[in-house]
Amino acid sequence: MPNPKSAYSDFWLDLAADVSHREAIGLKRQLALSEPESPRTIRRNGLSLVHFGSNDYLSLAWHPEVRQALISTSQGPRVGSSASPLIAGGAKQYQQLTETLARWEQTDRAMVFSSGYAANIGTIAALASKEDAIVSDSLNHACLIDGCRLSRAAVHIYPHADMAALKTTLSELRHMYRRTFVVTDTVFSMDGDIAPVFEIQELCQQYDAMAVADEAHASGVLGEQGRGVACGPGIETTRWIRTGTLSKAIGCSGGFVAGPTVLIEWLTQYARSWIYSTAPPSAVLAAASRAVELASEMDLQRQQLGTRSLSLRESLRSLGFSTRFDATPIVPIYFQSPEEVLAISKRLIEAGFFVPAIRPPTVPRGTAMLRVSLTASHTDEDTQGLLEALKKL
Repeated sequence: MPNPKSAYSDFWLDLAADVSHREAIGLKRQLALSEPESPRTIRRNGLSLVHFGSNDYLSLAWHPEVRQALISTSQGPRVGSSASPLIAGGAKQYQQLTETLARWEQTDRAMVFSSGYAANIGTIAALASKEDAIVSDSLNHACLIDGCRLSRAAVHIYPHADMAALKTTLSELRHMYRRTFVVTDTVFSMDGDIAPVFEIQELCQQYDAMAVADEAHASGVLGEQGRGVACGPGIETTRWIRTGTLSKAIGCSGGFVAGPTVLIEWLTQYARSWIYSTAPPSAVLAAASRAVELASEMDLQRQQLGTRSLSLRESLRSLGFSTRFDATPIVPIYFQSPEEVLAISKRLIEAGFFVPAIRPPTVPRGTAMLRVSLTASHTDEDTQGLLEALKKL
Protein backbone atom coordinates (compact mmCIF):
# COMPACT_ATOMS: atom_id res chain seq x y z
CA MET A 1 0.00 0.00 0.00
CA PRO A 2 1.37 3.48 -0.83
CA ASN A 3 2.22 5.68 2.13
CA PRO A 4 -0.31 8.58 2.15
CA LYS A 5 2.22 10.92 3.72
CA SER A 6 4.78 10.11 1.04
CA ALA A 7 2.21 10.60 -1.73
CA TYR A 8 1.34 14.01 -0.25
CA SER A 9 4.92 15.24 -0.14
CA ASP A 10 5.80 13.72 -3.49
CA PHE A 11 2.97 15.68 -5.10
CA TRP A 12 4.66 19.04 -4.40
CA LEU A 13 8.12 17.70 -5.19
CA ASP A 14 6.89 16.39 -8.53
CA LEU A 15 5.42 19.79 -9.43
CA ALA A 16 8.66 21.58 -8.56
CA ALA A 17 10.76 19.05 -10.48
CA ASP A 18 8.61 19.41 -13.59
CA VAL A 19 8.84 23.22 -13.56
CA SER A 20 12.63 23.02 -13.09
CA HIS A 21 12.90 20.58 -15.98
CA ARG A 22 10.88 22.86 -18.26
CA GLU A 23 13.17 25.75 -17.39
CA ALA A 24 16.26 23.65 -18.15
CA ILE A 25 15.04 22.77 -21.65
CA GLY A 26 13.82 26.29 -22.50
CA LEU A 27 10.09 25.62 -22.16
CA LYS A 28 9.22 27.42 -18.91
CA ARG A 29 6.57 30.09 -19.34
CA GLN A 30 6.77 33.30 -17.31
CA LEU A 31 4.55 36.34 -16.97
CA ALA A 32 6.32 39.62 -17.74
CA LEU A 33 5.32 42.97 -16.27
CA SER A 34 3.91 44.77 -19.31
CA GLU A 35 2.04 47.97 -20.05
CA PRO A 36 0.89 48.99 -23.56
CA GLU A 37 2.16 52.47 -24.44
CA SER A 38 0.63 52.99 -27.89
CA PRO A 39 -0.84 50.92 -30.74
CA ARG A 40 2.71 49.99 -31.79
CA THR A 41 4.79 50.05 -28.59
CA ILE A 42 4.79 48.28 -25.24
CA ARG A 43 6.73 48.64 -22.00
CA ARG A 44 7.98 45.24 -20.76
CA ASN A 45 10.02 44.91 -17.61
CA GLY A 46 10.77 48.64 -17.77
CA LEU A 47 11.85 48.73 -21.45
CA SER A 48 9.94 50.56 -24.19
CA LEU A 49 9.80 48.26 -27.22
CA VAL A 50 8.26 48.19 -30.69
CA HIS A 51 5.46 45.67 -30.18
CA PHE A 52 5.35 42.76 -32.65
CA GLY A 53 3.33 40.52 -30.32
CA SER A 54 -0.13 42.08 -30.54
CA ASN A 55 -3.24 40.52 -32.11
CA ASP A 56 -4.88 43.96 -32.27
CA TYR A 57 -4.45 43.82 -36.04
CA LEU A 58 -6.56 46.90 -36.89
CA SER A 59 -5.50 48.87 -33.78
CA LEU A 60 -9.16 49.19 -32.84
CA ALA A 61 -8.34 48.77 -29.14
CA TRP A 62 -6.97 52.33 -29.37
CA HIS A 63 -9.64 53.84 -31.62
CA PRO A 64 -11.21 56.92 -29.99
CA GLU A 65 -14.77 55.93 -30.97
CA VAL A 66 -14.36 52.46 -29.47
CA ARG A 67 -12.94 53.94 -26.27
CA GLN A 68 -15.78 56.47 -26.13
CA ALA A 69 -18.39 53.72 -26.45
CA LEU A 70 -16.72 51.94 -23.53
CA ILE A 71 -16.48 55.07 -21.37
CA SER A 72 -20.03 56.25 -22.08
CA THR A 73 -21.58 52.92 -21.12
CA SER A 74 -19.31 52.69 -18.06
CA GLN A 75 -21.14 55.66 -16.55
CA GLY A 76 -23.96 53.33 -15.54
CA PRO A 77 -24.59 52.14 -11.95
CA ARG A 78 -22.52 48.93 -12.09
CA VAL A 79 -19.42 47.36 -13.68
CA GLY A 80 -20.06 43.63 -14.03
CA SER A 81 -23.23 42.01 -15.35
CA SER A 82 -23.68 40.11 -12.05
CA ALA A 83 -24.94 36.78 -13.45
CA SER A 84 -25.03 34.40 -16.41
CA PRO A 85 -26.96 35.58 -19.48
CA LEU A 86 -30.09 33.51 -18.85
CA ILE A 87 -30.35 34.82 -15.30
CA ALA A 88 -29.18 38.43 -15.73
CA GLY A 89 -31.05 38.73 -19.00
CA GLY A 90 -29.86 40.25 -22.27
CA ALA A 91 -28.73 43.83 -21.80
CA LYS A 92 -29.59 46.20 -24.62
CA GLN A 93 -25.87 46.37 -25.41
CA TYR A 94 -25.84 42.58 -25.83
CA GLN A 95 -28.77 42.75 -28.23
CA GLN A 96 -27.13 45.61 -30.13
CA LEU A 97 -23.86 43.69 -30.50
CA THR A 98 -25.52 40.46 -31.67
CA GLU A 99 -27.55 42.40 -34.24
CA THR A 100 -24.41 44.21 -35.42
CA LEU A 101 -22.56 40.89 -35.74
CA ALA A 102 -25.43 39.27 -37.66
CA ARG A 103 -25.52 42.17 -40.15
CA TRP A 104 -21.75 42.05 -40.56
CA GLU A 105 -21.73 38.28 -41.04
CA GLN A 106 -24.82 38.49 -43.31
CA THR A 107 -26.67 35.84 -41.36
CA ASP A 108 -29.78 35.51 -39.18
CA ARG A 109 -28.47 35.64 -35.64
CA ALA A 110 -25.38 35.75 -33.45
CA MET A 111 -24.52 35.05 -29.84
CA VAL A 112 -21.65 36.43 -27.77
CA PHE A 113 -19.49 34.44 -25.33
CA SER A 114 -17.07 35.67 -22.67
CA SER A 115 -14.10 34.73 -24.88
CA GLY A 116 -13.23 33.15 -28.21
CA TYR A 117 -12.04 30.11 -26.27
CA ALA A 118 -15.45 29.80 -24.61
CA ALA A 119 -17.19 30.20 -27.98
CA ASN A 120 -15.31 27.28 -29.48
CA ILE A 121 -15.44 24.81 -26.62
CA GLY A 122 -19.11 25.60 -26.05
CA THR A 123 -20.12 25.32 -29.70
CA ILE A 124 -18.27 22.12 -30.55
CA ALA A 125 -19.24 20.34 -27.33
CA ALA A 126 -22.89 21.30 -27.86
CA LEU A 127 -23.09 20.16 -31.48
CA ALA A 128 -21.17 16.88 -31.44
CA SER A 129 -21.72 13.89 -29.15
CA LYS A 130 -20.46 10.35 -28.61
CA GLU A 131 -22.53 9.24 -31.60
CA ASP A 132 -20.52 11.53 -33.91
CA ALA A 133 -17.02 11.88 -35.34
CA ILE A 134 -14.83 14.97 -35.54
CA VAL A 135 -11.98 15.27 -38.02
CA SER A 136 -9.59 17.97 -36.82
CA ASP A 137 -6.55 19.64 -38.39
CA SER A 138 -3.35 18.77 -36.51
CA LEU A 139 -2.46 22.45 -36.00
CA ASN A 140 -5.81 23.63 -34.72
CA HIS A 141 -5.85 26.01 -31.76
CA ALA A 142 -6.12 24.60 -28.24
CA CYS A 143 -9.72 25.81 -27.87
CA LEU A 144 -10.77 23.68 -30.84
CA ILE A 145 -8.84 20.71 -29.50
CA ASP A 146 -10.47 21.08 -26.08
CA GLY A 147 -13.91 21.50 -27.63
CA CYS A 148 -13.41 18.24 -29.50
CA ARG A 149 -12.41 16.46 -26.29
CA LEU A 150 -15.36 17.83 -24.33
CA SER A 151 -17.82 16.71 -27.00
CA ARG A 152 -17.05 13.01 -26.34
CA ALA A 153 -17.14 12.44 -30.10
CA ALA A 154 -14.61 10.14 -31.77
CA VAL A 155 -11.79 12.52 -32.74
CA HIS A 156 -9.59 11.85 -35.77
CA ILE A 157 -6.61 14.09 -36.55
CA TYR A 158 -5.49 14.73 -40.12
CA PRO A 159 -2.05 16.16 -41.03
CA HIS A 160 -2.09 19.92 -41.36
CA ALA A 161 -4.02 21.07 -44.45
CA ASP A 162 -3.56 17.62 -46.06
CA MET A 163 -6.67 17.25 -48.20
CA ALA A 164 -5.74 13.78 -49.43
CA ALA A 165 -5.58 12.58 -45.83
CA LEU A 166 -8.84 14.35 -45.01
CA LYS A 167 -10.52 12.68 -47.99
CA THR A 168 -9.31 9.25 -46.89
CA THR A 169 -10.50 9.78 -43.32
CA LEU A 170 -13.93 11.05 -44.36
CA SER A 171 -14.43 8.17 -46.75
CA GLU A 172 -13.64 5.69 -43.96
CA LEU A 173 -15.93 7.37 -41.44
CA ARG A 174 -18.87 8.07 -43.72
CA HIS A 175 -21.12 5.24 -42.54
CA MET A 176 -19.71 4.70 -39.04
CA TYR A 177 -21.24 7.66 -37.18
CA ARG A 178 -24.43 9.68 -36.99
CA ARG A 179 -22.70 12.87 -38.14
CA THR A 180 -19.18 13.93 -39.03
CA PHE A 181 -17.71 17.38 -38.43
CA VAL A 182 -14.53 18.78 -39.98
CA VAL A 183 -13.00 21.33 -37.61
CA THR A 184 -10.39 23.89 -38.68
CA ASP A 185 -8.93 27.28 -37.99
CA THR A 186 -9.24 29.49 -41.06
CA VAL A 187 -6.02 31.39 -40.29
CA PHE A 188 -3.73 29.24 -38.16
CA SER A 189 -2.64 31.15 -35.11
CA MET A 190 1.08 30.36 -35.14
CA ASP A 191 2.07 29.85 -38.79
CA GLY A 192 -0.39 32.40 -40.16
CA ASP A 193 -1.38 30.23 -43.14
CA ILE A 194 -4.90 30.00 -44.52
CA ALA A 195 -6.96 26.82 -44.48
CA PRO A 196 -8.08 25.42 -47.87
CA VAL A 197 -11.74 26.09 -47.10
CA PHE A 198 -13.07 25.41 -50.60
CA GLU A 199 -11.39 22.01 -50.72
CA ILE A 200 -12.71 21.24 -47.23
CA GLN A 201 -16.20 22.26 -48.32
CA GLU A 202 -16.01 20.06 -51.42
CA LEU A 203 -15.04 17.05 -49.32
CA CYS A 204 -17.80 17.79 -46.81
CA GLN A 205 -20.30 17.89 -49.67
CA GLN A 206 -18.96 14.64 -51.07
CA TYR A 207 -19.00 12.77 -47.75
CA ASP A 208 -22.04 14.40 -46.11
CA ALA A 209 -20.12 16.20 -43.36
CA MET A 210 -20.48 19.55 -41.61
CA ALA A 211 -17.61 22.03 -41.18
CA VAL A 212 -16.70 24.19 -38.19
CA ALA A 213 -14.48 27.21 -38.89
CA ASP A 214 -12.73 29.28 -36.24
CA GLU A 215 -12.23 32.71 -37.82
CA ALA A 216 -10.39 34.17 -34.80
CA HIS A 217 -7.36 35.45 -36.73
CA ALA A 218 -9.38 36.19 -39.88
CA SER A 219 -12.31 38.18 -38.45
CA GLY A 220 -11.75 41.82 -39.33
CA VAL A 221 -8.62 41.03 -41.37
CA LEU A 222 -9.60 38.92 -44.39
CA GLY A 223 -12.58 38.65 -46.72
CA GLU A 224 -15.16 41.13 -47.90
CA GLN A 225 -15.66 43.76 -45.17
CA GLY A 226 -13.34 41.68 -43.01
CA ARG A 227 -15.88 38.90 -42.46
CA GLY A 228 -13.25 36.19 -42.69
CA VAL A 229 -12.28 33.29 -44.95
CA ALA A 230 -15.26 30.90 -44.81
CA CYS A 231 -17.75 33.36 -46.27
CA GLY A 232 -18.59 35.06 -49.52
CA PRO A 233 -18.99 33.65 -53.05
CA GLY A 234 -18.69 29.89 -53.34
CA ILE A 235 -19.24 29.20 -49.64
CA GLU A 236 -22.25 27.05 -48.77
CA THR A 237 -23.32 28.92 -45.64
CA THR A 238 -25.49 26.12 -44.25
CA ARG A 239 -22.53 23.74 -44.45
CA TRP A 240 -20.33 25.90 -42.18
CA ILE A 241 -20.62 26.78 -38.51
CA ARG A 242 -18.47 29.88 -37.99
CA THR A 243 -17.02 31.21 -34.77
CA GLY A 244 -14.99 34.36 -34.25
CA THR A 245 -13.43 36.55 -31.60
CA LEU A 246 -13.85 40.12 -30.43
CA SER A 247 -10.44 40.04 -28.73
CA LYS A 248 -8.10 40.34 -31.71
CA ALA A 249 -8.78 42.55 -34.75
CA ILE A 250 -11.94 43.89 -33.09
CA GLY A 251 -9.77 45.11 -30.22
CA CYS A 252 -12.17 44.32 -27.37
CA SER A 253 -13.01 41.11 -25.49
CA GLY A 254 -15.25 38.12 -26.10
CA GLY A 255 -16.12 35.58 -28.77
CA PHE A 256 -19.11 34.91 -30.99
CA VAL A 257 -20.98 32.45 -33.15
CA ALA A 258 -23.02 33.64 -36.13
CA GLY A 259 -25.47 31.58 -38.16
CA PRO A 260 -29.08 30.53 -38.72
CA THR A 261 -31.66 31.16 -36.02
CA VAL A 262 -31.96 27.45 -35.27
CA LEU A 263 -28.21 27.25 -34.51
CA ILE A 264 -28.37 30.10 -32.00
CA GLU A 265 -31.51 28.65 -30.42
CA TRP A 266 -29.77 25.28 -30.06
CA LEU A 267 -26.65 26.78 -28.52
CA THR A 268 -28.82 28.77 -26.09
CA GLN A 269 -30.05 25.41 -24.77
CA TYR A 270 -26.78 23.45 -24.80
CA ALA A 271 -23.62 25.63 -24.95
CA ARG A 272 -22.41 25.19 -21.37
CA SER A 273 -19.64 27.81 -21.60
CA TRP A 274 -22.32 30.40 -22.44
CA ILE A 275 -25.05 29.21 -20.09
CA TYR A 276 -22.80 28.91 -17.03
CA SER A 277 -20.49 31.91 -17.54
CA THR A 278 -21.21 35.41 -16.25
CA ALA A 279 -22.34 37.63 -19.12
CA PRO A 280 -19.78 40.16 -20.44
CA PRO A 281 -20.02 43.70 -19.02
CA SER A 282 -22.27 46.08 -20.94
CA ALA A 283 -19.44 48.58 -21.53
CA VAL A 284 -17.34 45.94 -23.29
CA LEU A 285 -20.32 44.91 -25.42
CA ALA A 286 -20.94 48.52 -26.47
CA ALA A 287 -17.29 49.02 -27.39
CA ALA A 288 -17.24 45.80 -29.42
CA SER A 289 -20.37 46.81 -31.32
CA ARG A 290 -18.77 50.07 -32.44
CA ALA A 291 -15.52 48.30 -33.27
CA VAL A 292 -17.31 45.80 -35.53
CA GLU A 293 -18.98 48.66 -37.38
CA LEU A 294 -15.61 50.34 -37.89
CA ALA A 295 -13.87 47.10 -38.92
CA SER A 296 -16.38 46.53 -41.71
CA GLU A 297 -15.23 49.80 -43.30
CA MET A 298 -11.44 49.31 -42.99
CA ASP A 299 -10.65 47.87 -46.42
CA LEU A 300 -7.65 50.20 -46.84
CA GLN A 301 -6.08 49.02 -43.58
CA ARG A 302 -6.65 45.38 -44.58
CA GLN A 303 -4.97 45.98 -47.92
CA GLN A 304 -2.02 47.72 -46.27
CA LEU A 305 -1.62 44.88 -43.77
CA GLY A 306 -1.47 42.32 -46.57
CA THR A 307 1.07 44.36 -48.52
CA ARG A 308 3.28 44.89 -45.46
CA SER A 309 3.10 41.21 -44.60
CA LEU A 310 4.23 40.08 -48.06
CA SER A 311 7.01 42.67 -48.12
CA LEU A 312 8.35 41.56 -44.73
CA ARG A 313 8.30 37.90 -45.74
CA GLU A 314 10.21 38.65 -48.93
CA SER A 315 12.83 40.60 -46.99
CA LEU A 316 13.18 37.82 -44.41
CA ARG A 317 13.79 35.26 -47.13
CA SER A 318 16.37 37.49 -48.77
CA LEU A 319 18.22 37.54 -45.42
CA GLY A 320 18.19 33.74 -45.30
CA PHE A 321 15.42 33.26 -42.73
CA SER A 322 12.76 30.58 -43.13
CA THR A 323 9.15 31.79 -43.21
CA ARG A 324 5.88 31.24 -45.08
CA PHE A 325 4.44 33.23 -47.97
CA ASP A 326 0.92 34.14 -46.89
CA ALA A 327 -0.68 37.60 -46.86
CA THR A 328 -1.83 37.46 -43.23
CA PRO A 329 -0.58 39.60 -40.33
CA ILE A 330 1.05 36.57 -38.65
CA VAL A 331 4.61 36.14 -39.95
CA PRO A 332 6.50 33.13 -38.53
CA ILE A 333 10.30 32.95 -38.50
CA TYR A 334 11.41 29.36 -37.97
CA PHE A 335 14.31 28.17 -35.82
CA GLN A 336 15.70 24.85 -34.66
CA SER A 337 15.24 24.81 -30.89
CA PRO A 338 13.53 26.54 -27.94
CA GLU A 339 16.91 27.61 -26.59
CA GLU A 340 17.85 29.27 -29.88
CA VAL A 341 14.58 31.14 -30.29
CA LEU A 342 14.64 32.34 -26.66
CA ALA A 343 18.17 33.70 -27.11
CA ILE A 344 17.20 35.52 -30.31
CA SER A 345 14.05 36.98 -28.77
CA LYS A 346 16.17 38.29 -25.88
CA ARG A 347 18.65 39.92 -28.27
CA LEU A 348 15.80 41.56 -30.16
CA ILE A 349 14.53 43.01 -26.88
CA GLU A 350 17.99 44.47 -26.31
CA ALA A 351 17.68 46.05 -29.78
CA GLY A 352 14.27 47.55 -28.92
CA PHE A 353 11.83 45.00 -30.41
CA PHE A 354 9.46 42.59 -28.72
CA VAL A 355 8.84 39.47 -30.83
CA PRO A 356 7.44 36.48 -28.88
CA ALA A 357 9.39 33.23 -28.84
CA ILE A 358 6.97 30.36 -29.54
CA ARG A 359 7.92 26.93 -28.23
CA PRO A 360 6.31 23.52 -27.65
CA PRO A 361 3.63 22.61 -26.75
CA THR A 362 2.19 25.66 -28.55
CA VAL A 363 4.00 24.37 -31.65
CA PRO A 364 4.95 20.73 -32.34
CA ARG A 365 7.98 19.21 -30.68
CA GLY A 366 11.21 19.79 -32.59
CA THR A 367 10.07 23.22 -33.79
CA ALA A 368 10.31 26.80 -32.51
CA MET A 369 9.62 30.20 -34.01
CA LEU A 370 9.51 33.91 -33.62
CA ARG A 371 5.93 35.02 -34.26
CA VAL A 372 5.80 38.50 -35.78
CA SER A 373 2.32 40.04 -35.54
CA LEU A 374 1.72 43.07 -37.74
CA THR A 375 -0.87 45.73 -37.03
CA ALA A 376 -2.30 48.67 -38.95
CA SER A 377 -0.20 51.02 -36.80
CA HIS A 378 3.21 49.59 -37.67
CA THR A 379 5.34 51.75 -39.94
CA ASP A 380 7.92 51.00 -42.58
CA GLU A 381 10.52 52.18 -40.07
CA ASP A 382 9.30 49.57 -37.56
CA THR A 383 9.63 46.63 -39.92
CA GLN A 384 12.89 47.91 -41.41
CA GLY A 385 14.31 48.30 -37.91
CA LEU A 386 13.33 44.72 -37.09
CA LEU A 387 15.03 43.48 -40.26
CA GLU A 388 18.20 45.40 -39.42
CA ALA A 389 18.22 43.87 -35.93
CA LEU A 390 17.72 40.38 -37.33
CA LYS A 391 20.49 40.96 -39.86
CA LYS A 392 22.95 41.56 -37.00
CA LEU A 393 22.16 38.30 -35.20
